[in-house]
Amino acid sequence: MKISMAILMLLLSFFEIGAISGNVNSSQNALNSLELKARNVSVFEENGVKLQYKTKQDMQREIYRIKEYFIHNTEGDYEEINENQFEIFNHSYNINVKIWRENKYSYVEIVLINKNSEYSTINLRDMIQKVENKESEDVQYFSYYEGKNLSDGYSINKFLDENDLKNTELLGINNGYTGTGYLNGSYKINFALIRYNKVSHIIIGTPIIFTAY
Repeated sequence: MKISMAILMLLLSFFEIGAISGNVNSSQNALNSLELKARNVSVFEENGVKLQYKTKQDMQREIYRIKEYFIHNTEGDYEEINENQFEIFNHSYNINVKIWRENKYSYVEIVLINKNSEYSTINLRDMIQKVENKESEDVQYFSYYEGKNLSDGYSINKFLDENDLKNTELLGINNGYTGTGYLNGSYKINFALIRYNKVSHIIIGTPIIFTAY
């Protein structure tokens, strides 16, 4: 499975995958409409959200601020990976936070991967959005949904038609299809309908599917 997904992610990298930084609410809402439809034709597997931003704040001060927020607002076990990276995890989800310094900026990446079907990607974004503050610059969000055991007869053509994606680029691979398109004419969506381990999967993300499994 890891090999198949690694190949898939390599193929996706051939598409233009510029990140959206700006109207993240509209972008998230675009994915939410796709996620709701995907949940109706698949069994929930997992979803996730990634937040990236930069700040002129000192690196150690920034990671301490983030630690304090999650420790006091998230139920789970805390594990420090190193002085610039930590995780908080429970039976539903895992939050990984890392920070690094380049020139005058500290760069922050927060990844939340969820296995609980009760949480939508909007719920996940709400969990981490409050980490942002007035010092955060170039804020970017990435979100994805993965489902399995697609309904009988569900095809790539049906996916494209029912979601009215525009300017699609489609690539056939040995275990399915992957591609990109635009929802409502503006919001970039990355998608894949594939089979691995003899099970059908649908994966959608905006603006990219940011993780391999």
